Amino acid sequence: MLFDEAVYLYVEAKSEGRKKVRPNTLEGYLSAIKCHLMPKWSGREVESITADEMQAWVDGFSKAGAARKAFFTFRQIYRWHLREHRVRIYDETQSVELPTAPRRKPSTLSAKQANRAMRDMRGESFEPCALVQLSCGLRPCEAIALTWADVNLATGEVSVTKGLHEAMGRVYESPTKTEKSTRTVVLPSYAVERLRQLKRSLRPRKGDRLCASTPSQYRRHVRSWFARRGVRMCAQWLRHTYGTLAVKSGVPLETVSLMLGHSSTSMAYEHYLIGNSSLMRDAQRSFTKLVMAAG
Repeated sequence: MLFDEAVYLYVEAKSEGRKKVRPNTLEGYLSAIKCHLMPKWSGREVESITADEMQAWVDGFSKAGAARKAFFTFRQIYRWHLREHRVRIYDETQSVELPTAPRRKPSTLSAKQANRAMRDMRGESFEPCALVQLSCGLRPCEAIALTWADVNLATGEVSVTKGLHEAMGRVYESPTKTEKSTRTVVLPSYAVERLRQLKRSLRPRKGDRLCASTPSQYRRHVRSWFARRGVRMCAQWLRHTYGTLAVKSGVPLETVSLMLGHSSTSMAYEHYLIGNSSLMRDAQRSFTKLVMAAG
C-alpha cells in the first residue's frame, strides 16, 4: 500500500468511530503529515521504507523537537498500517534512534510575584481562571472549562471533570487528560473570598463559565498581561508556579501530585524536586543542625 493511502485511511479511522482521537490531537497529526511526512514519503510503498531511510530522515532535522514529533506521527501511521492490515514484517521503526530534545525549564513566579499578580489582575476578564490556576495548579484547559456551578464557595471545593479545547476552528469540551485528572481540589481561603466578591459583582448564571474567553484568547490575555509588566509567563506556567511554590512551602509531593492531577508522583518529582536547590539547602541546614548538636 502507498504511504499516501495509509495516511488517508489512518486519518479517517482517527476522525470517527470508537478509536477517534481528540480534535486537537488530530490537528497536530495533520500538521506533521503536511509539513514533514508527505514531502518525504509520498508515493512510497509503506513496506518498502527501511530503518536506514527513516534514520537518515530523522537525522536531517535541525531541531530535535521537530524530528521527534514528525517521527512519532510517522510511527503511529506505520504501526497502524501493519496492525490493521496484518502485515507480518519486522517493525523498522524499532531500529531508529531519536535525538534527545533539550529539556525546557518553565519560568515560574516567586511567592512575592504571585502575590502581586493576584492583586494587580483584579478586574481583568481572565482573573477568575488565573486565580484558580495559581491557587490550585489546574491546567489551562481545565481552568477555562470551569463553570460557577463547579466551584462550591461554601466549602472551597472545585470539581474538575473536563477541559475546554480549541482545534480546527472550533471550541469543544472533552474529558480530563487522564483518569486521575478528574478530581476535586480545594481552594485556599483568599481565593474563596475573592471568588465570592466576583460572584456578587458579576451575578453569573449557574452554567456560566468563570471566564467567557476561548482557550486561545485566555492564553493570549495571560501572556500579554504579564509581558506588559516585563515578566515572561504563560497560562501553563501558572500551573507550574503553583507546583513549585507548594513544594517549596513544605506540601508533601504526593499531595501536590493529587492537586495537579498527575497520573503518578514521578511527574511531580521530575518537575519540582530535581534540581530544586532551595530544598537541598533546607535539607542541609536540618542535617547540619542535627550533626552539630550531637557534638
